[in-house]
Amino acid sequence: MLSLVQVLEWRAAVQPDATALSDQAGAELSYAGLAGAMTRSAGGFAAAGIAPGDVVPIIARNQAGWVTAMPFWAGRDRLVS
Repeated sequence: MLSLVQVLEWRAAVQPDATALSDQAGAELSYAGLAGAMTRSAGGFAAAGIAPGDVVPIIARNQAGWVTAMPFWAGRDRLVS
């Protein structure tokens, strides 16, 4: 079974320009944009010293920014020391 991160990465490869999400504030991300935002988010966590197994609370409004941070925990293998 594929993880959420794997499904999103697959969709980014197959339909990069398709809309992945939009929110009530008007933000819209394609699958390629979402994959890039997830990678940047994971990089930001790693740069802050967050490592696999660390507890990281995410406090955010119900908007696109939350979604780009959320898959970090599902794809924490992105964090490499």
